[in-house]
Amino acid sequence: MKGGTFLKFLLVLLLIAAGLYLYVSIQLGPYGKGGTVYIPKGASVQQTAELLEQGGIIRSAWSFRGLARWRGVQAKLKPGEYQFEAGVTSREVLDKIVRGDRIIRRLVVPEGSSFAQIAALIEKAGIAPQAETMKFFRDPALLAGLGFPAVSLEGYLFPAAYEYDRETTAEGLLRQMLKKFQDSIRGTIAERAKQSGWTVPQVVTLASIIEKETGMAAERPLISSVFHNRLRIGMPLQTDPTVIYGLPNFDGNLRKEDLRNPHAYNTYVHVGLPPGPIASPGLASLEAALSPAASNYLFFVAKGDGSHFFSATLDEHNAAVARYQLGRAPSPATPAPETRPAAPAAPVAPSPVMKPVPMPRAPLPAPTPAPSRPLMKPVPAAR
Repeated sequence: MKGGTFLKFLLVLLLIAAGLYLYVSIQLGPYGKGGTVYIPKGASVQQTAELLEQGGIIRSAWSFRGLARWRGVQAKLKPGEYQFEAGVTSREVLDKIVRGDRIIRRLVVPEGSSFAQIAALIEKAGIAPQAETMKFFRDPALLAGLGFPAVSLEGYLFPAAYEYDRETTAEGLLRQMLKKFQDSIRGTIAERAKQSGWTVPQVVTLASIIEKETGMAAERPLISSVFHNRLRIGMPLQTDPTVIYGLPNFDGNLRKEDLRNPHAYNTYVHVGLPPGPIASPGLASLEAALSPAASNYLFFVAKGDGSHFFSATLDEHNAAVARYQLGRAPSPATPAPETRPAAPAAPVAPSPVMKPVPMPRAPLPAPTPAPSRPLMKPVPAAR
């Protein structure tokens, strides 16, 4: 009897164990139609399990919590947004969260983007409102990380693709962009700037203007040469993107009165470079700023096909304006540049039109050089 009772008891235990095993297997087995679940930072294993159960990813929060504790990974669950396929097991779900295999998205910052445009991209990505990101425009802590004096973060957020997830903040993303900028200029560009007598902000400022003036890689050294030649002889840069940058409510139509607006970035009014960059230049524009083509060009005008016509004299330039902007008399092909910039015999009048120009303009009177903005030394062209 005693032996029979023991066997019955053992059999009952085995049946209970088998039933429990079957129950747990079912609870931890394939389940759900799939979907995404966001696990916030600091969520406990119980909170995580409940979120997964509510999201229809797992069948039982209790079983999932027990599995995590049995495997000793309660403290290894990583926050983030996770994508799960239909029919995953609780073990597969747990492994994915322990690995931190969360959803990663990409934010692409195009070359020539301004800080405000980057802030708008950050808002569109759902990371932070544009107004919140704009608060970092002159953030002292971020500016201190540059390692050199800068009026703002404009120009120093390197254009590239950046990964982010639900845990990414606007400040964290800006720090990524600043680090990318520093990594990109560290070495060659920074050293060449130093050897040429330029500061990094000066190089970035000129590069940002080049970036806004042309999207054609082959033209960047020529655009750069025009600005270098003007800087050398004390001629205003007269570049429209700098004027536009300083207009708080630009409506897309650049007017004559805008060209006379005395704001600090107006290179029709002030001689030399503006106080700082007007956009984030790419590596090619940074290179062009330090390596201008050897030319005697002082003018260029948009031809309407994305390229520009370059001129060394005002007469050549006005003829090109008549052809490409006004559709009048034909103009010859861009003359080949001299191997060395030639200083004009007489002072050169300011350009009546510079790219981009919606309407032809009359020449403006030559501005008086501003003593507070000294001219920069030209960078020798690469040979």
